[in-house]
Amino acid sequence: MSSKKAVKVKTPGGKEMELNPEKVWTLAPKGRKGVKIGLFKDPDTGKYFRHKLPDDYPI
Repeated sequence: MSSKKAVKVKTPGGKEMELNPEKVWTLAPKGRKGVKIGLFKDPDTGKYFRHKLPDDYPI
């Protein structure tokens, strides 16, 4: 796992957990602010999922 701070996310299984994203990137149209997206791994099923991150999250 990366050394980034944990974020409270809702897993695909419906549980709310604090997880660390494995990868973080920004989705933004040219010249716009955009949103930050994180790639997380569900500890129960082992499946990966994406979730929006807060605007103040470091990249």
